[in-house]
Parts: sequence; C-alpha cells; structure tokens
Amino acid sequence: MKHQLRFASFRPLPVVALVIVLLAGTTDDLVAAPVVNDISKPGSGATTEAYQRGIEALGKGDLKVAESNFRSALRQDPKMVSALLGLGEVAFLSRRVDDAGRWIEQAVKADPKDANAQASWGRFLALKGRHAEAEVALKQAAALDAKALRPRIDLADMLLSRGDAEGAIVLYREALTISPEHPGARYALGQALLKAGYPAAAAAELTRAVSLAKGNPLPLVALARAEFARQQPDAAMAAVDQALRIQPSLVEALILKGDLLDSRGLPEPALKHYERAAQLAPKLALPHLRAGMIQQQRGQLDAATQAYQRTIVLDPKQPVALNNLAALAVERKQNLKQAEGWARRAVAAVPRAAQFHDTLATVLLTQGDRKGAIASFKTATELAPKDPSIRYHLGKALAEAGDKAQARKTLQEALSLTPNFPAAADAQKLLDSLGTP
Repeated sequence: MKHQLRFASFRPLPVVALVIVLLAGTTDDLVAAPVVNDISKPGSGATTEAYQRGIEALGKGDLKVAESNFRSALRQDPKMVSALLGLGEVAFLSRRVDDAGRWIEQAVKADPKDANAQASWGRFLALKGRHAEAEVALKQAAALDAKALRPRIDLADMLLSRGDAEGAIVLYREALTISPEHPGARYALGQALLKAGYPAAAAAELTRAVSLAKGNPLPLVALARAEFARQQPDAAMAAVDQALRIQPSLVEALILKGDLLDSRGLPEPALKHYERAAQLAPKLALPHLRAGMIQQQRGQLDAATQAYQRTIVLDPKQPVALNNLAALAVERKQNLKQAEGWARRAVAAVPRAAQFHDTLATVLLTQGDRKGAIASFKTATELAPKDPSIRYHLGKALAEAGDKAQARKTLQEALSLTPNFPAAADAQKLLDSLGTP
C-alpha cells in the first residue's frame, strides 16, 4: 500500500516566556525581570536611612552593602516589607533563588495586603513552577492595587503559556489602560491576539510595539508572523527583513525568513536560511525539521531522512519528524521495524493527530499486521472523520483483509466526502473491483 505522505503545515507561535516578557523602555532586547516586583517604597512607617542606603547600593550593583543596610533597616523595623523585599532582590541577583523566596514569603506574612509583596511572591512561585499558587498571588496583587502593572502582565503571561489567549488578552489590555505606551505589554498583546486567531488586530498592536521599541527585532518578527497569518506576504517579508537588518544572527527571524521563502516557492534560499539558523543554534531542532520537510517535498529522500534524524537527536519527541521518518521508511521499504517505533513515538507524542495514526497503520500493514493496521486506520478515521484519504486507506486495508462489505461502505463514504480527492480515481477503481453486494 503506497502511503500518501503528510507534511506539517503549522508554523508554531512561540509562547511569550514567563518572567521575560517586559521589553526595555529603550532599544534594548527583551530583558529578564527581577523576581521582586517593587522595593522602592517602604512597607510601613518612615523610610530609614539604612533602607535608603540599601536602595542606593542596590542601584550601583553593590550587593554586599545593599544587604548590610537592608538588614540594618530590619533590625529597626522587623516587619518592614520593603526591606524584606530588598533582601529578596539581593538574594535573587546573587543567584540564591530559594533564599529570595524565603525573604519574599516573610514580606507577605508581614503584610498580606501589600500588593508589591504579593506580586513578588507570585513571580517567585511562577519561577519555581508552582503556577496555581502563583496565579492566586498575582490576582491578589492586582486586586490590591488597581494601578499595578507587572502582576497583570505576569498573570497574562502565565495564562498565555497555558493556552488561555483570550484571558491573557483581557489582562494585557488592563495593563495598557494603566500604561498605554508600555512596549512589552503592547508586544505581548499582539502575540496573544495572534495566538487567539485575530491576525489583523495582532498586526495593529505589533506595529505599535515596533514604534515603541525602535531597534528591537522581536516585535518585528512577531509582526511578520501576523502579516503572514493575514495573508500579507510582502508585509511579512518586509518586517522580517527589517528584523534581520537589526540583528542578522537572530535565529527566530532566520527560520521565519526561510518559511516565507518556502511559501513563495523558493526552496534553495529557504534551505540556506535554515542552515544558517542551525549553525547559530546547534541545539535547536526546528531548522533541521523545516529543511527536512522541504527536501522531502522535493524528493530528496536521503537528505530529508538525515535532516529528520538530526531533528530527533535534538528533540526525541518531535512528532512531525518521527512521523515523516516512518513514512519515508515505508515508501522506501527500509527499516520497517524502526519505522514502527518512530510512528508509535509520534502517536504517543500527539495521540489525537489522525495523520500519525494513519502513518502507523500504513507501517503495520506493510509489515503484514492487517489487524493492527485496520485498528489504527479506524482510530485515524474517528479523529478525522472528514478526511477522505484516511478513509480510503481504511477501505483498502479492509479489502485486502477480505471484508468486502465494510470495504465497499468505507470507500463509498470516502468518495462521498470529497469526490475529487487525490486518490479518488484509485478509490473508485477499487470500489468497482469489489462488485455489488
């Protein structure tokens, strides 16, 4: 049975990374934000001279002097939230993350209604992967201070990272109501809108982000994705080219430029961009995957196989590479047992991907396991009930197994779904050969 190869058409949107979404107000790149939300205001009472000296030392990067003065302030006022947060910031900058958490937790206990303490606690919890607790703290921080910007952005980042783009959009817009010219929030809103399926609105927000963060290539890359999604390839190319003029070694932009060139039917320059991206980021699997897909489409099967193998060395669970390796092995009738392993790993990675079950079924059928193949084809059909090609594959397997009645029924269903699908003529020929009931 000749298997119709399936190629991934998705262009995944990178999720905005938690804790690093804030764009610098200048032309700098995205910067990692400190774990402490705000330590510039005293927690209670008058600001002591020791505390002020701690703030000054922290601003100069003199962590030892800052720590000494914050501790001195705490000796005068053991519940001074700002001094506790100051020690948390010193610990974080000294790469003592757990110590930072302990100081921040003390600040929350000292004053549970301090918005800065709650926001810092939420940021620390998120950093430690305790996302449910982080959400509670960040929501409390936002509720305690209607003008608090960062807890809203942090919470929105968290929602976006778990796939709740609509919830993130609401929070980013709240942040922009507080600070309309905040480039990071504008950039993040554009990313969320794109992920939610609003490319035109995303492009508008990202255009503003570009103007607010001149010289930063990341909003331009995001804008290029939005323009591509709304079928404006020239605008997408212009944006990604501008990003590459700012930072020629930006891997994300190089891969996107390759994607855009590929969409224009220019495989050779696309491959060169993927190759450059792979050189700059030798541990990144994506450029090898993209190259393999182009090579497979061009019939360069050896090169495609090698690219997919490099992909799964770098990312052993990359499902498209695993699926396409299995499909290539079937087409070439080589390494079928290994192909079965690849196909099963693809299915395990994305259990609801019909095309992966279809590939596994084809591998099993090629090895003579008709029962297993039919079961996998049926699963694929259930997952993609409107795909005539998969239904045709099932019908052909049923016919080979001698179940003419079910084969006829399945082939008729395939032809009724889309009478002119690529294998329609073969399906009709097989149906005719089965005769009438």
